[in-house]
Amino acid sequence: MGLQTKPLETSMKVGSGTIVKRAKKNGSFSFQAKVRKNGVNVSQTFATLKEAKEFITLTDSKILKGESVSALKAKKITLGEIFQDYIEGGPSMPLIKKQRLAKITQEIGNVPLANFKTKGFQDYINFKLAQEIPDQKTKKKETKGFDGNRTTNTDGEVVKKTYKSSTIRKFYYDIRTALKWHSKINDYHFDSKPFDDVDPPPSWENPRTRRLEDGELDRLVQACDQLYVNAEASKCLIQFLTFSAFRIGETMLIRWKDIKLNEKKPEESYIFIPKAHQKTANKKGAEDRYASMRPELFHLIKNQMMKWKKSDEDLIFPFWAGPHYFYTRFRIICKNAKSKNLTLHDLRHEGCSWFFENSTLSDIEISKITGHIELDTLKRYANLRPHKVGAKLWASLEK
Repeated sequence: MGLQTKPLETSMKVGSGTIVKRAKKNGSFSFQAKVRKNGVNVSQTFATLKEAKEFITLTDSKILKGESVSALKAKKITLGEIFQDYIEGGPSMPLIKKQRLAKITQEIGNVPLANFKTKGFQDYINFKLAQEIPDQKTKKKETKGFDGNRTTNTDGEVVKKTYKSSTIRKFYYDIRTALKWHSKINDYHFDSKPFDDVDPPPSWENPRTRRLEDGELDRLVQACDQLYVNAEASKCLIQFLTFSAFRIGETMLIRWKDIKLNEKKPEESYIFIPKAHQKTANKKGAEDRYASMRPELFHLIKNQMMKWKKSDEDLIFPFWAGPHYFYTRFRIICKNAKSKNLTLHDLRHEGCSWFFENSTLSDIEISKITGHIELDTLKRYANLRPHKVGAKLWASLEK
């Protein structure tokens, strides 16, 4: 008579589901609960029979109420799997966003969705805000105009830079967008609590207040003479950004057909910036812009830039593949001009300041030129024209 052995697997019927009891090598058991009903096919393994029965009971209840049971399965999926699904099956996205999601996956991709809670999310955002920017893997030596992600702190020590809050803000919304998309596609409730409890990092720590010093614009223009290529184009782009107060991204998309010069009535000249080319294209209130020109911009285009025009469809600045290439060039120009702590965005800030200091345009009229949607952003310029406000007040009293 042969030896009798205990079965390694047994099953039992519970409600609309089945529980499979399996023996483990260490002598313990696992209990896999399966439910197949009305097109629903879900399963999950538990350490106890009680948990398996509760799972089937809860699933039965959801099916009777017509509720989605996908969330029960979604709890087991990791954040990394969600991000990958989003990259492969979500809406088209720029390469840089895919790279950010890949970075996030490396850092928190192993976290199950069920464990994505407020505290862990807050800890991750805090970690990113304090994280030092790593050196490039392919970097071999310092190059001209490159600071190696170093800066000088208040004690005069050279330290590595940390990520800007605006960068981590993108990480915050990348995670939120991916999780929200996944819940919608897979028909389960999106848990917004971690995002409700954790504030997104600000777009900027403090508003930039850097203004061009007397003669600094001329120094920047002259420094372009030291460039090996596109020296003249670089001069014009720097002046164009300063005189227009445009963003560099939308500037690089301007075509000659978008520029309307009226030589008989220069004051009627304008530059057309379509909504689709603006950074704020997806925000409420975004619209096509017909930006009027200040005299210096009109003459820059007419006297120095028109010689490049060959076709109405041509870009007015075709010399660089995109803004990123000129960011690097501008750092070299600043170094040659001995301009410290100056960014391309500061040229836009200078242009906005000029409108407040030298015109009687209202905030709304200026926003039609610069493309600011939130007028609160322009309030910080108000102190640049107190004398203008006083002049308007006295003029209104004299009428």
